[in-house]
Amino acid sequence: MSQTDTPPLRTACWRGFRLICPQCGQAKLFSAYLKPVDVCPVCGTDYSSIKADDGPAWLTILALGPFLVPVAFGVAVSGWPAILTYPVLAVAIIGAVLLLLPRMKGLFLAALFVNRRSQNEAQ
Repeated sequence: MSQTDTPPLRTACWRGFRLICPQCGQAKLFSAYLKPVDVCPVCGTDYSSIKADDGPAWLTILALGPFLVPVAFGVAVSGWPAILTYPVLAVAIIGAVLLLLPRMKGLFLAALFVNRRSQNEAQ
């Protein structure tokens, strides 16, 4: 595959989830916590025009909800002291969100990138 070929959606999304460039898989996708690079320093792919907006937050909630809601409910009805369990639960939920959010943004950016490239190639 040359540098101009678009990788398959699955490959690009896996690279985005791993926080690396969906096109080449070699450079970092983000320059800061949630700030994507404008141009990949390795392959030169331009990411400045791709806007994820609220998609990654939505995807993070959708991914974590089925796991965190039952845990939160179980802790709430467990009978353990609330003064101990709720702060621990809050830290765990916030930590999970902060850990998963950049990965979901990378995945979302990769999916948008492949979609946009395939639309441009079809024209």
